[in-house]
Amino acid sequence: MNLPIGKSHMTNVEEIREILASSQNRSFPFHMTEFGLDLVVQEGVFPPEEFVGWRWATENFPPVHGLDVLEIGCGFGLPGLHLARAGARSVTSVDINARAVANTIENAARNNISNLEAFESDVFSNVRPKRRFDIIFWNFPSQFAPDDYEYENDLERGIIDAGYALLRRFLSEGPEWLTNDGRIIMGFGGYARDDILSQIVRENRLEASILVQGSRQTRTATYRLVQVRKGHEEPYSRFSQSRALTERARGLYPAGVTRVSIAPVPIGKRNEDLSIYAHAGEGARIQDADGNSYVDFHNNFSTLIHGHRHPATIAAIASQLERGTCFGNPTVADIDLAQAICERIPAIERVRFLNSGTEALMFAIKAARAMTGRTRLAKLEGAFHGTYDWAEVSARSSPNNWGGDYPKSNPPYRNTPPHVCEEVVVLPLDDTARSKTIIEQHGSDLACIVVDVLPCAAGMIPLNPDYLTMLQDTARRHGILLISDEVVSFRVHYHGASAARGFHPDLVTLGKVVGGGLPIGVVGGTSATMEAFAPHDSAPVPQGGTFSANPLTMAAGRAALAALTVGEIDRINELGNYLRQQAEEFASQVGVAITVQGAGSLFRFHAKQHRPLSYREAHHDVAESEALRRLHAGMLERGIYVAAPFWGGISTSMTKLHVDDFLDAFRACLRETPDLKRLDRRTAT
Repeated sequence: MNLPIGKSHMTNVEEIREILASSQNRSFPFHMTEFGLDLVVQEGVFPPEEFVGWRWATENFPPVHGLDVLEIGCGFGLPGLHLARAGARSVTSVDINARAVANTIENAARNNISNLEAFESDVFSNVRPKRRFDIIFWNFPSQFAPDDYEYENDLERGIIDAGYALLRRFLSEGPEWLTNDGRIIMGFGGYARDDILSQIVRENRLEASILVQGSRQTRTATYRLVQVRKGHEEPYSRFSQSRALTERARGLYPAGVTRVSIAPVPIGKRNEDLSIYAHAGEGARIQDADGNSYVDFHNNFSTLIHGHRHPATIAAIASQLERGTCFGNPTVADIDLAQAICERIPAIERVRFLNSGTEALMFAIKAARAMTGRTRLAKLEGAFHGTYDWAEVSARSSPNNWGGDYPKSNPPYRNTPPHVCEEVVVLPLDDTARSKTIIEQHGSDLACIVVDVLPCAAGMIPLNPDYLTMLQDTARRHGILLISDEVVSFRVHYHGASAARGFHPDLVTLGKVVGGGLPIGVVGGTSATMEAFAPHDSAPVPQGGTFSANPLTMAAGRAALAALTVGEIDRINELGNYLRQQAEEFASQVGVAITVQGAGSLFRFHAKQHRPLSYREAHHDVAESEALRRLHAGMLERGIYVAAPFWGGISTSMTKLHVDDFLDAFRACLRETPDLKRLDRRTAT
């Protein structure tokens, strides 16, 4: 895919040397101590303030124990000297500036570091041809930008401005110097280079992802380490390990799976139903048991909003692990996460921790019953709120049983006790008039209305503001409590999905992202409503759990929330908008009935001519379901992993590169998959 690239302002190597010589504004040499290293900075080498983000990159560099590292641009010795001391087997530091090389060698001697060598080289020119490295690192390369770019105050035109051509050369030649499992790591500030970086990565058939990102407390600038690896060139056909594991699982689990939501898919040249077994994940990618690599838009059903092995989250877990996994006592970790949630979500003043979204919703319903003295609840048709009998009613309604204008309360499983369905009133999704009529009819009996403002299983259709206002007004008039289920949808806004839509619930349930990748459920709400869980209450709801508020989850959740900043949410939401728009536009161009619903960083594909606006419109018939199943398999075969039947989300470890990879695979599927070609707009509903 060709991406628009502005004309770049570039300088050559001689100009860089002139900048190095003219940029000194202090007395030299000067001394500093960083990371336990005694360092001296000589004249003719960039002073620390001009190494934008160098300290942050050093602090956040991944472990290098036992690895061979090549550092491009050694400066006065950081982070190379730190990596050498941190356990790297060897560090090779090169720089075009002879003074920088001499300065680095001097600092290595001052600190008795013997596993670092430094020499003058223009990128790879003087590196020994047969050397191979586990990591090649270049710290904040080339500030290239269009001529009319408005430079920030801390970025003067020309500083470290080697240009687009040098970056192209670096990423073209770099992979040849890597070991089989090696990677390139580059430090960047901001996001201005994404389009240019995307083009170069794709031209060289590489794979890129954000390894870590953040900022220093004393600066507002955002920094990130971008990881680049060798890519896969062909659609995947190697599934022997997953095939063997699928067969083994069939002898152990009903239907061969331990979660109904991860059923096998038709994949590979044999078009056989296989479960793809995960082996490892890092950043935006996962690797399966056969070594195939995928861009992961699944992220365990949207749980891993920072991707896999998010460094801050892993560090928090490791730190807690050293102190213990669980106790029969509270810990400071649960207080910290509770405070972060209460400060972030306007509707939450008090919380209780549980172990899943299902438990959170279950206790929210119990609290509503206890506080109102009523037993019945209302929910939206097709909405999924976990595997609790009352919450599951009509979650899977179909044309065979959903009834007429007023939805039936259908049992979630065979032989469901009749009273369960009798206790649940089902509302037509986003139908303001009919829903209001139903609520008015049953208002005096209802303890609560359960709402997800972006109901994933019901089509991921953003609820109309008028509908939400009606629910709010009608519930208040009848003394009905509102429960906002944000287990999936919380991520669309810094303050949560309800706050984003102007919805004011009495109780909120959370899960997934707030656990940092570990099991969690949260029920929170106003102080008055949460009194239902207080032991002194006249109608208490006993709530406990052996692993509730376990410190590993609490530590992971706090780290994940801290990294989920306003800026990051806005960025991945923009990528979500881009994915939805581009996918719909291409489907329309080729005449395939595919539309996309969702909001923020979440998306759900429909085999429909028009975007569905209700659960019944979103329901897929057999042909439509099979088409999405084939699309899901086709994307897997092209290195893109989404949740079945076809939904997913953008993680903060992703950039536009990953979304473009998704769109390229999607376009290939629409062109090459016969089942999808047949689903044209003349036959789709």
